[in-house]
Amino acid sequence: MFRTTFRRLALATGMVAIALAGTAALADAKAQMMDRILTDKKVKVGYIPSPPGTIKDPASGEVKGFYVEGVRYMFDQIGVEIEFVETTWANFAAGLQSGQFDFSMAGTFATIKRAAAVEFTNPIHYLGYSAVVKKGDERFKSLADFNQEGIKIAVVQGGAGQEYVRENFPKAEMVQLATGNLTAPFIEVASGRADVGIEDAWQARRFATAQPGVTDLFGDQPYNVLPIAWAVKRGNDDMLRFLNTSIDFMLLTGRWERMAAPYGGTGRYVDKVVMVPFGPATEVKK
Repeated sequence: MFRTTFRRLALATGMVAIALAGTAALADAKAQMMDRILTDKKVKVGYIPSPPGTIKDPASGEVKGFYVEGVRYMFDQIGVEIEFVETTWANFAAGLQSGQFDFSMAGTFATIKRAAAVEFTNPIHYLGYSAVVKKGDERFKSLADFNQEGIKIAVVQGGAGQEYVRENFPKAEMVQLATGNLTAPFIEVASGRADVGIEDAWQARRFATAQPGVTDLFGDQPYNVLPIAWAVKRGNDDMLRFLNTSIDFMLLTGRWERMAAPYGGTGRYVDKVVMVPFGPATEVKK
């Protein structure tokens, strides 16, 4: 009996030790990223070409934009060299999980589904969506008009627009484009391969200005306004804290506004939360 009790005690002690070791290893893993970056003086940054935050020169491969300038400023402050790694909207979360890069500076709409796969930084700015149709197409007076059979809606695969179309326009046919080019849905419309192209309002306005054959339907009143943020692998708390502190610093000091000015602004449609009542209206009894 004594031996049995001893064996049980030893087994229980071993299990506790393993659990504590696992917890310590997890804590170490969370702290390792910034420790490694500060030791190696190198950081890998995932990006997706998406003007004006990130712009890739097709000839030279040079990456610029106000996100790029902001990241360079942040890591210059701590003497860390940056390696930019290109990814796509469909693959950026997998790139974080597999360690292809340390964080993603792709300007990403922070949605519930994405938050299950990655952790988002504080918002950098807020951005809404718009839609592009052929000029003279009078079928669409409101968003509800998109939800019809026979309507082809082009979206970027892996983008937040894909989620929105799937949820709100189930009757329409969704044309999913495997590309990082956010103007691709609008090109489908201009070429006649789709009836509607949906993407962020900045891209829609930019495309419609350059292409007189299309119309930006919601340029003045973007819909589905959401926070735009960067992303880290779940559990990388030290990297998340560093980025949040850096983002707040850049915004509060006005550095990002100055960096963004040459690129046409950040597309910040909302600067702060507007508190409005919701639910059924009630009369105040006198």
